[in-house]
Amino acid sequence: MKLLKPNWVSHDDLPIFSIDIHPDGSRFATGGQGEDSGRIVIWNMAPVVSEKIENDENVPKMLCQMDNHLACVNCVRWSFSGKFLASGGDDKLIMIWKISKYASGGNTVFGSGKVNVETWRCATTLRGHNGDVLDMAWSPHDAWLATCSVDNTVIVWNALKMPEMVAILKGHSGLVKGVAWDPVGKYVASQSDDKTLRIWRTADWQQDAIISEPFEECGGTTHVLRLSWSPDGQYLVSAHAMNGGGPTAQIVEREGWRQDKDFVGHRKAVTCVRFNSNILQKSYKSWCKPQQYCCCAIGSRDRSLSVWLTALKRPLVVIHELFSNSVLDLSWSGSGLQLMACSWDGSVAFVEFSEEELGKPLTLEEKSTLHERMYGKFLSPSARQTCVVETPELLEVREKQAEIKDAAVATNQSEPATEQPVTQRTPMKGPINKQIETRTSDGKRRITPMFIPPAPDSGDVPLPFGASGSQQPTFSSSSETKSRIVIEKRDDIVTPNVSGSSNSRPCDATSAIPTTPVVNSTSSQPPISSQTVGQNRITSNTSDGRLEVQKVDRSVPTVVATKRRMDSAHGTGTKLPTVKRSRPPVATSSDKQLQPTSLPQPSAKVGLPGVGDVDSGQGLKLPPLKLQDGKGFVVRISGGIGLHRNRCLEVENGAYGSSFGSLTKVRMFSDGHSAGDMPGWEAVLGYPVCGSVANSQLVAIACEDATLHLLQTDTGQRPLPPLVLSSPASRLALNASQQVMAVTCRGNVSVWDILKTKALVRNESLLPVMQAEPGSTVTILSCSLTEEGHPIVSLSTGKAYMFSAELGNWLVLANSRDPVQRCSLHRAFVTTLPTSENTRGLPLACLQSHVISGGNLLGQGSSVSALCTVTFLEQQLAACRALNSKQEYHSWLLALARFLVQEGLETRLRLICDDLLGPTHSRAKNSKSWETSLMGFSKHALLREVLPLIGSNLRLQRIYTEYSDQLAMLSEEK
Repeated sequence: MKLLKPNWVSHDDLPIFSIDIHPDGSRFATGGQGEDSGRIVIWNMAPVVSEKIENDENVPKMLCQMDNHLACVNCVRWSFSGKFLASGGDDKLIMIWKISKYASGGNTVFGSGKVNVETWRCATTLRGHNGDVLDMAWSPHDAWLATCSVDNTVIVWNALKMPEMVAILKGHSGLVKGVAWDPVGKYVASQSDDKTLRIWRTADWQQDAIISEPFEECGGTTHVLRLSWSPDGQYLVSAHAMNGGGPTAQIVEREGWRQDKDFVGHRKAVTCVRFNSNILQKSYKSWCKPQQYCCCAIGSRDRSLSVWLTALKRPLVVIHELFSNSVLDLSWSGSGLQLMACSWDGSVAFVEFSEEELGKPLTLEEKSTLHERMYGKFLSPSARQTCVVETPELLEVREKQAEIKDAAVATNQSEPATEQPVTQRTPMKGPINKQIETRTSDGKRRITPMFIPPAPDSGDVPLPFGASGSQQPTFSSSSETKSRIVIEKRDDIVTPNVSGSSNSRPCDATSAIPTTPVVNSTSSQPPISSQTVGQNRITSNTSDGRLEVQKVDRSVPTVVATKRRMDSAHGTGTKLPTVKRSRPPVATSSDKQLQPTSLPQPSAKVGLPGVGDVDSGQGLKLPPLKLQDGKGFVVRISGGIGLHRNRCLEVENGAYGSSFGSLTKVRMFSDGHSAGDMPGWEAVLGYPVCGSVANSQLVAIACEDATLHLLQTDTGQRPLPPLVLSSPASRLALNASQQVMAVTCRGNVSVWDILKTKALVRNESLLPVMQAEPGSTVTILSCSLTEEGHPIVSLSTGKAYMFSAELGNWLVLANSRDPVQRCSLHRAFVTTLPTSENTRGLPLACLQSHVISGGNLLGQGSSVSALCTVTFLEQQLAACRALNSKQEYHSWLLALARFLVQEGLETRLRLICDDLLGPTHSRAKNSKSWETSLMGFSKHALLREVLPLIGSNLRLQRIYTEYSDQLAMLSEEK
């Protein structure tokens, strides 16, 4: 055995309250008092173990010092993976630390000459305790973190979704000074000044046992009561206990929680107990075969340290007068042969054993086998509780799910992937090794700065200091090696203070406009050619009737704030706001091929179609439908389902002249006709046409006199006289049921059913949904009709509305700026909906593909995200019911079930299952009101799809069995 006290491990002679060795044995952390704050220091383990390395000036002893805690740090604990370090202090906070690749504000510790070789950052701060945090412990496999405090509580945190609280364990009536986990994760134990030791079940977070007899004579004389559980799970050893008037460490056996053994010998109260994490074995001559046992270290207020083996009746070693004050914490290395202790006197002790002295540790496989033999097989390392399959039916379901999953994996490996996963991480680009050099007009060189994105800081497990690939900063001068940056010289001449990338030859925006105007055949959205749809362009109508198209560079977002005001009925002009000169965005390598376009000339007034300005006297004022050149247009009409003939509608304003005014010619041809072909039918109108929509059954034509003409596509006959609108049309829409929608310039919406000669919606105002914030405008992006004739409007605010004639109100179907949606994690649970490019027959997906944007704001570690996800999924189901979208309702219902199963939300799952199951007998309350189908699906069939999802979570297997049995019983009765 080796014993030493490294004097360089110190908090400037202030108390050290906690110590913990990293699982890989490369470093250790200490926590205690700083000069004016709490202090955490991470030390290099190598100089402690090796005297040669300790004397090497090139090897740093201190790796990092963190003074972020506002008050004394009482406990530091490494996670089992070694990725995280948890610290708790008198400031009521728990901080979770992880290593960072990048230095934050320099490597020198402020106010001292110490240098931080590593950079550790606080990844999460946990707030929940109302008093000093005294102890903490990570559960096996790092699924939970338990912390205890002087507020008499123990809080269990979800380590996989920080900072989510799993449970608050209340029951102690005094300061809770110690907490420890059962090595198999079934129990957590806590010890308090109320003279009790309590054991809690992790299955339901209720008390399983209260042990008080060994502590009845104890007083609250210790700063901490750090108890520990043996690695085989058979023994729990408490801190301060009394037996016959003397201090002991009480041994509590797992079976029956018996307390008939203790460790005796210390003269003052035991403050801390720490078991070696390894199960040891050793052969003695008197033993027939190697015996397995555990090793325990005990620290006391008598300043001594003892090490015990469960196979021996006496301690293996006792070290007296090791410190000048109380021992506060102990820690074993992962190898099981090194032990460290810290004291109130601010010093640290290191003890190293040999295998001959302690014994040989069992391998991880042997340890797992021992646990399986004693407690059963674990389902998975991340399982939140020990569960077994209780019914053969559920076992069969899980086996089928495993087969389907294996088959899917095999298919993905044998075939090229055609679909991207739901959640993607944008790959980081490599460092840019290229610069662009240009010349200004006065001959000066100009180097365009290029942004170099940093590699993602994922906070990986820290490697041993000095190991290959460890996260160590490289202190080397870049001038010693030749630069590998390639400088691209360009011949472009740029004016001073203007980036060279923004002075390339501007393209002519009007050159992208086809010579033949094209109008969408299903709605009255601005005419866009098929070539411009996939190129991220914005279209706008100018005052002279031209259609301008501008490319949008999405890699460099640019916001142009422009006040827009529409012409009044008498055509008054407006003045554009002055555009201040500012530095243009730096072009990146990914958008060099996109030529920047010039802004509209000041003489041209820009107005996006559908811009709503609120007039206190007249309400909304929307721009009227307007042709590109005012002369005419062509609408191509598909033949529809079962029809192979496509047709072409030609409209020409001013085709005929008369003494009473010009006439508009409307003709229907077969698509692909030649100049001399005769039209299928021909009609004339007395006023110029400003827009039209058409399908295989009906043609709707809006004229400038605020009338709407309806013609049958096949014959040209009029089913109704012209409809008079309250003001000129601004938008038109048409569905396959011969229902027509018109939005007027005053923001009134009307819908007519032509077949039934009936008005479905009568002059409903858009004013309630088009309220703009001060200084901004609202634009109508699109208008459409559902199969039932409900009008739908999508706005530039990121919202989409549908008017319900039954309710007489507008319904919100989508809101991309809703914080609930942005905080939702629903994307990971929707697996059956197509991408935004294939939303045919899916009205909600088609609608939301235009307005939904943004991502998760809170991150997956937020406890609010779960509530937001449930809320958003339920909103999606309500929207699907309003739109009568059966396929989407089915997909979102299963997505909601998947999320509830993963989160274990039993109450909400039962609500869904109860509705799908229905009454189980004739006298049930809902026997008469319950319907057998939902959105065209059999409710029992939907329940059969939901039950396998529930069966995938063994914690919910009782729910699966309950509803599966009732469903089988109802099926037999039928």
